[in-house]
Amino acid sequence: MTIICTDDSSDGLIERDIVEAAGKSFAFRPCRMPEELVEASHEAEALLVGLLHVPGDLLRQRPQLKLIVTCSTGWDHIDVAAATELGILVCNAGDYCADEVADHTMLLILAAWRNLTRLTAEVRQGGWNFDCAGAPRPLQGTVLGLIGMGRIGSRVAQRAKAFGLRVLGYDPFIPPEQIQARGVEPVSLASLLAQADIISLHLPSQAGKQPLLTQAAFAQMKPGALLVNVSRADLVDMPAARAALESGQLSGLAFDVWETEPPVTPDPLFNHPQVLITPHAAWYSTASVRALHQRTAEEAVRILSGEPPRFAVNHPHPSRLKIEDSR
Repeated sequence: MTIICTDDSSDGLIERDIVEAAGKSFAFRPCRMPEELVEASHEAEALLVGLLHVPGDLLRQRPQLKLIVTCSTGWDHIDVAAATELGILVCNAGDYCADEVADHTMLLILAAWRNLTRLTAEVRQGGWNFDCAGAPRPLQGTVLGLIGMGRIGSRVAQRAKAFGLRVLGYDPFIPPEQIQARGVEPVSLASLLAQADIISLHLPSQAGKQPLLTQAAFAQMKPGALLVNVSRADLVDMPAARAALESGQLSGLAFDVWETEPPVTPDPLFNHPQVLITPHAAWYSTASVRALHQRTAEEAVRILSGEPPRFAVNHPHPSRLKIEDSR
């Protein structure tokens, strides 16, 4: 079995140690351009991929490819529909950075709620006025609406409740009773939008569908709501979000993701006093970097040894793999 790692954020050392210790063949071919991925993937039976687009056309030219493991939580850069049709199993890195993202979510909430950027700007400009950013509302008793109650959303809920927030949860994939079992009040999306002072997104990419938060959704929100997004940029209709910010329907944006990463040119919103932007850094820590490379390599070895996957994204049937149970 040949496992090839094309993730250019890695040096390949962790993956090589894990794969070769399992007695399997490994090659490290980091790719930054799509044409490099075409060349690097020729004899791969399993691919450990970075964030380069993996199109269906490429997959159709790889009859020996059985498995793709993406070195990320999101998988919207992979044509999963084509992989499923071809019998190729796709997996992600699971919850390798769930705590980091939950921490970063709370960082954005606290910084935006307390107007941290305005306060620090005041000091840097030589001022020392505690009321330069206006008086923030108390966080205690504020309503936080979590759209997405998976691994990360559940961890955010735990942290938020420690700050005294009332937490509402909506998830199109998780039954209300499971949300309630996680200590969160389950509500419909419409109810969440109407009640929440802070809305935080924790869902996967819409993958070409209409954004979850459109102009109509912003109109349903409680006036002055804060919107936090550490998930995927395509969940939000950005022209509608800009309009909601200017009208006051939104009091602010706190985002770790953007429409194009990195942006081709700086967006005017980056300098907006009610906008807080971080450069897709929520996942990042000393522990998460190692866990990312370790988990993806271990997942590939486990599956190619005939064991069921831990972090399957799809369930192709028939599959090119022979494993005990892909579900």
